[in-house]
Amino acid sequence: MRLYCSANSPYARKARIVALELGINDQLDLIDTNPRDGSTGFWDKNPLSKIPALELEDGRVIYDSPVICEYLNERFGGGRLLTAAGRDPWDARVLVALADGTMDAAMLVRLELTRPENERSPTDMAKQMAITARGFDRLQDLLADQDDAVDLGTITAGCCIAWVMFRHASTDWLGPRPGLARWYERFAARDAMRRTAPGLDLAW
Repeated sequence: MRLYCSANSPYARKARIVALELGINDQLDLIDTNPRDGSTGFWDKNPLSKIPALELEDGRVIYDSPVICEYLNERFGGGRLLTAAGRDPWDARVLVALADGTMDAAMLVRLELTRPENERSPTDMAKQMAITARGFDRLQDLLADQDDAVDLGTITAGCCIAWVMFRHASTDWLGPRPGLARWYERFAARDAMRRTAPGLDLAW
């Protein structure tokens, strides 16, 4: 299988962590991909031009990180990454949606900041940063002082926290949320998290 991704994409990182936690990383080739470059042929793989995308052995392509993660979990993990943390599977899926949505809001600000200053919308950026902060507040409610048990929800939450702190480092995200900080410190020490941290080269 081929996983189209990039080193600093938090969405692709989720899939990489799932593969590592399931012990199947040797079955996936990592394809470093710029999804904005149409000359690579990637748009034929995923017309939405987003990473990650997972190309299966038979040529089918799965896209959207929650779908990829659930596919890998079901096919290779017997579904255990929806129950391993002792959470109801639907609660785990809601945690995935919360963390993904928090990343989405922070990503919109990141993209806005790449535009010329006179084309940016301070109002929209403030709105998205407020959403990000509310997302962190809810993550604190759900994860404060929990252990580092891993499921699809906690994987997504860990990727969310790491990426937001990496790309929006001027804000103290964990200082006002000490319970979440303690949880993240433990979770970030997992081998799969350390091997895929933002800023590292794309590799297993």
